[in-house]
Amino acid sequence: MNNSLDAYPHLTVMILFAGIGSVVGGLIAELALLFIFREASFAQIGYQPLLYVGLLGFIPALLTGIIIASQKLWREDHKSIRTTFLIGFITSAIYMGAIVLYLGINSWIEVGVLLAFMGIVGVFGGINSAIAGCIALPKACKSGFDISAKKVDDGYDSLSFTK
Repeated sequence: MNNSLDAYPHLTVMILFAGIGSVVGGLIAELALLFIFREASFAQIGYQPLLYVGLLGFIPALLTGIIIASQKLWREDHKSIRTTFLIGFITSAIYMGAIVLYLGINSWIEVGVLLAFMGIVGVFGGINSAIAGCIALPKACKSGFDISAKKVDDGYDSLSFTK
């Protein structure tokens, strides 16, 4: 283990964001479907939403993890939840927008639908990112001691009675 204050687990954060973000997204989608279709059971809806949303959300979750790891965000930082939400919102919205644009837009009405869809998916991705950030981000050091600084004379030698 590296005890350096500059050590940041980049790869761990990226992998955890990709894994946790996609699984959390799938679970939220599954719960939303269960809430919308109240008469249905989990067995009737099945694992497809969990699988599809999880696989579809893997790429924006991985991109979010890469961006967050490059910014070196810590869990205890007061801005970390807002920042992870914002990054997750942007990556999810742009990712879904790119997929829909690839499928083609034929009218101005579809542009409005695209923007609304990007906003909804962005909020969904932002919530997933904030939840993943609470789990995946490393904790900030709470110690008030800075071990990287050189020791200076603190003046206690003059108080010593052993001279």
